[in-house]
Amino acid sequence: MSDEDDVDINKEFENLLFAEENAQNLGHKEGYEFGKQQLIKGFHLGYHRASLIGAQLGYYCGVLEQYLNANKFNSEKGVTIAKELLQNIYNFPKHNEENVDILGTVDSIKFKYAKFCSLTKTCSSYPEADKFDF
Repeated sequence: MSDEDDVDINKEFENLLFAEENAQNLGHKEGYEFGKQQLIKGFHLGYHRASLIGAQLGYYCGVLEQYLNANKFNSEKGVTIAKELLQNIYNFPKHNEENVDILGTVDSIKFKYAKFCSLTKTCSSYPEADKFDF
């Protein structure tokens, strides 16, 4: 007897009949695994980007609070901007919300911080930026 005689004809017809369904199930399984890997990569990218933003906002907050607590004000406008920036940082969303443009809010804070530094003649660069390059 050869191998061709041992083949179950019913099994072969079943495979032929369900070929499309089997291919769909295999494609779904492969796509699901690929998507899961992409989700993990996306999570890590978002986590590291959020860490950078959080550290930067924390630095800004520290500089602004130190400026307000030092009582050595160069200008009243600097105090107003510092208080406004602190309020913006405190109200920064803690979770991703669909109706809030997080990157736009961060850019707005960065620009106001640069303006504050220009008015008060302080250094605006974040000294730890190179350590957060993931």
